[in-house]
Parts: sequence; structure tokens; C-alpha cells
Amino acid sequence: MFKKISYLIVITGLLFVIIGLYLPKTAHVERSIEVERPASTVFVLLNSFSTFSAWSPWSERDPETVYGYSGPVSGVGARMSWSGDPRLVGSGWQEITASMPWSLIRLQMQLDQVGKATSYYQISQRKDRINLTWGFDMNLVEGQGFFSGLLVRYFGLFFDRWIGADYEAGLARFKAYAESFPAVDFSNLEAEIVQVEPMDILYVTMGRRESAEGIAAGLASAFNEISQLMDVQSIEMQSQPMAITRAWDGEDYRFDAAIPANTAGVELSGNVRAGTSPGGRAVRVVHRGPYETMAASYTQLAAYMAVHGIAEGRVSWEVYVSDPGKTLPGETVTHIYFLIEDPKRDAR
Repeated sequence: MFKKISYLIVITGLLFVIIGLYLPKTAHVERSIEVERPASTVFVLLNSFSTFSAWSPWSERDPETVYGYSGPVSGVGARMSWSGDPRLVGSGWQEITASMPWSLIRLQMQLDQVGKATSYYQISQRKDRINLTWGFDMNLVEGQGFFSGLLVRYFGLFFDRWIGADYEAGLARFKAYAESFPAVDFSNLEAEIVQVEPMDILYVTMGRRESAEGIAAGLASAFNEISQLMDVQSIEMQSQPMAITRAWDGEDYRFDAAIPANTAGVELSGNVRAGTSPGGRAVRVVHRGPYETMAASYTQLAAYMAVHGIAEGRVSWEVYVSDPGKTLPGETVTHIYFLIEDPKRDAR
């Protein structure tokens, strides 16, 4: 009887080893979902860890998890670490290692309870929506001894069920979160965050209820008044003219039509006043084309700021880079600025 039990143990052990040697050395998990938002929105939200807790499948599992961030805010090098209940979320870190707008993001991971792994987000355009794939890959035997390597191969058989369920939940949460943002594609928007230095300006303030045509006519009249004063006093323009929006509620507005100039010793007259243009950290967008088409750039800019978590400051302005008298409407260049106030992305 004892010999039979011994033989059974030996045979079971041999089967464990033989079967284990034929099991995969790697684990691959992949789940997909359709998101009814542009690829630019989806990419930006995934290319940073600043909003990860808003949709992560693990954030509700352990609300006491402590997160840490290092490296750049987004893109390659951005890293997030976490430390939570070992029974719920464990601890580890993940770092973006590849970032390809607007299609692919790759990450390196270190899971303290599992080991090294990689993951990725694949973004594919499907008509008016995108297909988002979240994948996970791991070498099960890397750094393992012979018997522990066999054991982890058996555990690898359950990875698709364990991790796949979390990925499905995470993708569903991400879809709801992404679709809370404007359905506007800003992938072709020429936008960047810049530090703007204030300049001395001569300006005329306008404030009224007016149509778009009336606003344009008012700006032209104000610029003409400033230009005449500058001509009389031989004052040179130091930068391109600008229109500074001080207040706007859709109907009522207050603009400053302004021209940068040395205001020292200027004799003011009529509606012309001397002051300073806005300065500080701002989002700048380059608009190319007629002034009449700038509404589309403003719409894209609003979506860009929302997805990037940038809070709009109290002032915006336009700088008319091109001289309309010397430039064809289709080749006109205008810079649009929005002052930034307490951006969420800095707070992570």
C-alpha cells in the first residue's frame, strides 16, 4: 500500500513537471471597447496618469490607496506608483515607455505580487468612433527558479480570467468618463502652453450688445483711432495688434482693441488709453485662415482645455499676426491666447 502511494506521488509529480513544461511561458490578456469620442480625446486621457483614478477599475476597490507621481506630466517617462491593501490592489508602479499620437501608448509595469509586465493602449478609428484595446503581457518564468517557474505557468492559465475581468470593468468606466467630454476632434489644433510677458499698449475699450459684424467694425474703428494718434505723435508699433476680451457672456462683451507701443510721454486723446497687455501662463493656438472661421478654432480649444484639465483664466486675447491689407484671407495667421488659472494637470 505504501509503495502504491509512493508511486502515485512520483507519477503525480512527474505529470506536474511534464505538463508544466508544455504550458505557455508568457501570459497575454486583451480586452476592447468602442468609445464614441475622437482618438485625440482618448489618447490625451490615457497618455497621463492625472485622471487614472477617475476610471481605474481598482480605485473603488481600495479608496485608501496612496498614489505617487514622478517624471513629466504626460508622455514617455510619466510614472505612477501606488501602495494599497495587499489583498485588494497591492503595490507597484507603471511608466509610459512609448507614446504615439493618436494611436498607441505602451507602459512598463512592476507589480510587487507578480513581477515585471508590460501593457498597452491601442486606439483604432472606426467611422465616427474609436476602438480602444487594453492589453497586458508578461513573461511568467523570467527571474523564476525551475519549480517556481513551473508553478507560475499554472497560475498563468488564470490570468485571462483575473486580469481580463478588471480590464473589462476599467474599459467600461473609461468609456463613461471619456464620453463626458466634448465630442470635438482637436488632433490638428496647433496648441501649446507658453509664458507670456506683458507689454505696454495703447487701447480703446468697447462694450455693448453687438453682432459679429458690429464687433468687427468696432475693432476696425478702434484700431484706426489708435493708429491716428500714433501717427500724429510718431509712435512706432512694437508688436502686432491685439483684441483683449475682458468680459463675455455670449451677448454682452468688453473688448480692448490694443496696439503694443512705448507709452512713455504719450499725449492721450479721445478714447485711447495707455495700459498693459495680459501676461502669465497661457494656452496659445495658431489659427490659419479667415477671421470668420475662427469659431472652429475656439471650439477645438475649449475641448483641448477640458480634456487636458486646464482651467480657463479671466482673460483671453487674439493677436493678429498677419497684416490683413497685405495677406490673402486664406493665408491669414492669428494667435489665440487663453490665460490659465490653476490647471488641474499641475495638481495631478
